[in-house]
Amino acid sequence: MTDVLILREPDKQVQARAKRHRLEVVIADGSLAEIEFDRVLIVAPGTVIPWDLVRHGFHFLQRWDAAAPLWRYGKVAADVGAPGEQKRTQKVTRDLRVLVYAQELLFVRNSPDGRALLATWEQEMAGGGEPRLAFLRAVYRVKPLFLALPRTWSSKVEGRRTKRPARRTRQSQRSKLVRVEIAPGRYVRCKPGEEEKTKKQWERQLRRGRRR
Repeated sequence: MTDVLILREPDKQVQARAKRHRLEVVIADGSLAEIEFDRVLIVAPGTVIPWDLVRHGFHFLQRWDAAAPLWRYGKVAADVGAPGEQKRTQKVTRDLRVLVYAQELLFVRNSPDGRALLATWEQEMAGGGEPRLAFLRAVYRVKPLFLALPRTWSSKVEGRRTKRPARRTRQSQRSKLVRVEIAPGRYVRCKPGEEEKTKKQWERQLRRGRRR
């Protein structure tokens, strides 16, 4: 069985990583539905690929026609696209309170419904429009065996990047503070140059405490 990674445009870094993972790479310059494949991962430009999960995604295609991560928890079709396209989508889905998918990372199996999903998605995208709503309409029209993957499939790397700078910032701010003795054996921290001001403030507070 051939597993293929389809890119919308060349990406040397992704192509090198795909080679290490023994994935054939195809640069799509036409219809996706016309590409010969057994199982395929379609990746949009700029998408972070969770390489350690890719094999699991292909494994799911033994049972499912297609799979893609949820886009954002709490975001539904009513939050995406222009009003006109939302109305068009509602005619298909019957309700706009449905979650949308990150179709930038899409696994598809070579099955009748898998190919129909790609062809219908391209039809819905004809003339432009919101890709997420177009893909949602295609899913509802074809009704393939579709697996919604967790949001972490498209956000795990981004999540790691956002935490580290904050920790370094807190540590650097703490290292800039100095200790001030406000009573025998009792210390507080303050910014450099504010030692006397801090001591007087604490002296007033301690005096008030004794009076009570």
